[in-house]
Amino acid sequence: MRLIQSVSRLKLLEIMNRLDFFIELSGEERRLLVDDKLQVYSCREGQPITKQGDHDTAFYLLLSGEARIEKDGQQLGRVSTGEFIGEGSFVTRNPRSASAIATRDSILFRIDNKALRSLGAVIREKVKDAIIRGMARRIVHLNERLELTRV
Repeated sequence: MRLIQSVSRLKLLEIMNRLDFFIELSGEERRLLVDDKLQVYSCREGQPITKQGDHDTAFYLLLSGEARIEKDGQQLGRVSTGEFIGEGSFVTRNPRSASAIATRDSILFRIDNKALRSLGAVIREKVKDAIIRGMARRIVHLNERLELTRV
């Protein structure tokens, strides 16, 4: 992965405005995130975004692209634009339980716990709520898939 430093603030805000993850944040709160806390990375197709067992606890949000999630070489699922990667390690601060490999060239937001702690309480809670909403959607989706396999 490669850190991108040349993305304009306006472009980042435009992207954020299209993602459900940021829906609860005001325009000013989004600007604060862009100005200070979010890093933008690119990842080429076939490259790892995260690696199983790593101690990196950063959280990644796919702005574009797609990734395959795998554990011990077995594919568990896919994530695409607007979805996130690494929430388990981000929340628990434990090593990565799975790997994420870009299946298309991808652009990602990265935020770590230090950056999250430095946010104001209101923004921090909204970001946490967005993570919880996303995790809940993922659980519902997995439950639906399990139901289909039982039929």
